[in-house]
Amino acid sequence: MSDRKTPRYVVFVESPLTGAGQDCARFLLEQGVTPVVVAARPAAMAPSLIRDYAELGVEVRACDTHDVAAVTDACREIAADGELVGVASVYEYYCDMGAQVAARLGLPGPDPAAVAACRSKASMRAAMAATPGLNPGFEVCSSAEEAASAASSIGFPVVVKPLDLTGSLWVRRCETAKEVGVITREIMGIGDYLGQRVTPRVVVEEYVPGAEYSAEVMHGKVLGLTEKICSPPPLFLEMGHIFPAAVTGDRERLLVEKAEQAVKAIGLTWGPAHVELKLTADGKDARIIEVNGRIAGDRIPEAVRIASGVDMCRLHMTALLGATPDLNVVCDRTAIVHFLMSAPLGRLDAIDGVADAQAVEGVHEVHMRPGVQPGMVYRANGSNRDRAAWIIAEGADRDEALGRAVAAGGRLTFTWSPVDESAVGG
Repeated sequence: MSDRKTPRYVVFVESPLTGAGQDCARFLLEQGVTPVVVAARPAAMAPSLIRDYAELGVEVRACDTHDVAAVTDACREIAADGELVGVASVYEYYCDMGAQVAARLGLPGPDPAAVAACRSKASMRAAMAATPGLNPGFEVCSSAEEAASAASSIGFPVVVKPLDLTGSLWVRRCETAKEVGVITREIMGIGDYLGQRVTPRVVVEEYVPGAEYSAEVMHGKVLGLTEKICSPPPLFLEMGHIFPAAVTGDRERLLVEKAEQAVKAIGLTWGPAHVELKLTADGKDARIIEVNGRIAGDRIPEAVRIASGVDMCRLHMTALLGATPDLNVVCDRTAIVHFLMSAPLGRLDAIDGVADAQAVEGVHEVHMRPGVQPGMVYRANGSNRDRAAWIIAEGADRDEALGRAVAAGGRLTFTWSPVDESAVGG
């Protein structure tokens, strides 16, 4: 048995902008465990992350976070005077790295191959293909011509996606072969995005027209379902999340069964997973949209906590520390994460009404997306990065929670001035 006075460390590989990293760090500090973040460029992290980790007293150490050997060595160095008890990432682009390093060091964590499969929509679809009824019709394509041919075979409308991006980036519903070709060429020409090499291929999928949900999963078990509020096509922007989803009976059982089948098929049976799925047109079946080998982003864990008292970040960290998390979730409230969008193109001159929005009954958070501040020049790119702010509110039921969030959003004012599009970077 280890000496509890020996320093214990958990290393996180990079950190997302959603607050999940800070929430995990707070819990670890409460447990007497020292969290450390390794990042490729600590000074280039979002100012909000730098500030939050500094206030928590969490060290952010420079490391080549794309190199598994470098991250492994950094973890050993960090814990040289104590015990390394966990390595993970709650950031989509680095979940597979966290899993690889944990496995190398013999620490608790998910199967690295399963997490890696979730990072590629091609591998994810292949892993689920042996289980009937999980995938929509799909085909992975290496050229615009292949994609157009696949779309014609699947039947319009279709959805075209990059293989390895997140946040709805470059995801489009297409009605014609021409539209498929245009977005495919655009995706194949991206090259790098946020320091990540974008695979020059796409997946063309059957469009699933029904309502969209996500399943919040731990150790292969669905803890609850979240209703998604999405933008109209051709984009797939997530405009809000409501937990728990107001779905019961056969439909609830269907969604839970599909999500649990999906993580089992992929092999993601340890730790958290976030499974997105949509109902078919008749509402009698569902298809998996994607599986993420991490806790949900977009502050969904905070909505879960408000509605049920269960903190998914704490569940994940409890498992990481080698203990058994309590997977019982009972909700007595409804919580919503409501997003406000930036202007399509412009300079942000002022943000007003924050205090008024915070004063609305039931509101827990009014938060600008990191980087959104007066003086910012922005051009929308059709992804979740187009959000200007989020509001989290609770209510006795869906309608009350949604009404409070919308009311708070109505008190926020963003003043934009026009700019010349040629002066805005990509």
